[in-house]
Amino acid sequence: MDDEGAIEGLTRLGLTTYEARVFVALQKLGSGTASEVADVSEVPRSQVYGAAEGLEERGLVETRQSTPTVYRPTDPEVARTRLLDQLAETGTETFDYLEGVQRSAGDGERSEDIWLVHGAEAVASRAAELAGEADDRVVYGVDEPGMLDGATLDALRACGERGLVAVVASANEAVREAVETPVETHAVSDDQNPELRTGRVLLVDTDTILLSVFSTAASGEGVEEVAFWSKGSTFAAVLVEFAGGWLATPEGRVDPRD
Repeated sequence: MDDEGAIEGLTRLGLTTYEARVFVALQKLGSGTASEVADVSEVPRSQVYGAAEGLEERGLVETRQSTPTVYRPTDPEVARTRLLDQLAETGTETFDYLEGVQRSAGDGERSEDIWLVHGAEAVASRAAELAGEADDRVVYGVDEPGMLDGATLDALRACGERGLVAVVASANEAVREAVETPVETHAVSDDQNPELRTGRVLLVDTDTILLSVFSTAASGEGVEEVAFWSKGSTFAAVLVEFAGGWLATPEGRVDPRD
């Protein structure tokens, strides 16, 4: 890493660019006046004072009252602890506020909405969240063991432990063998397995569905998992019925309404 990399990292931790440049310069100097800092940091001397004041407020710089004023930085390890603590505190306060104002200006989530999610990690996170909201049954259909991500499996296990029906349905025996109680497994007939590039199908109760497919990434390189999901909508209820047909077997079908 070079100076620019360190400056970029400090700005991600909450410092302004000038504050980051001044702090790096002071680490090099050990201590210095505004003029000395300006020479090393490429920050105009007139801007060094404000940046140093901001660093002092954060507990990252000490000031010697002299003529001219001399600035000294805190030790990097002390600065690391203070910045990370400040970042964590800011994050906690911010997200506490967001939770408090969530949907306060409207009627809440519109039930007829259909949402898109891009990227395997985001899709898995949404699938786990939807599964965790189940009241009766969750059916999770995948063809590859790699799609049995930890977050979704944890949500399925939690459903099973709550006394709900939690099912992993697949035509792939390796998938079914990777599943442990209290999650049940269901063998999907090869005849009923759709010839689509489907990543995962999640059915929750009677009115929630998540369906993902693999498509060419927006960058044009490789493939990306993209999912749509809907909850509490007529659209979702119809697709739950339709997707239940995909997961049918000669002995019967996986139907969240049973």
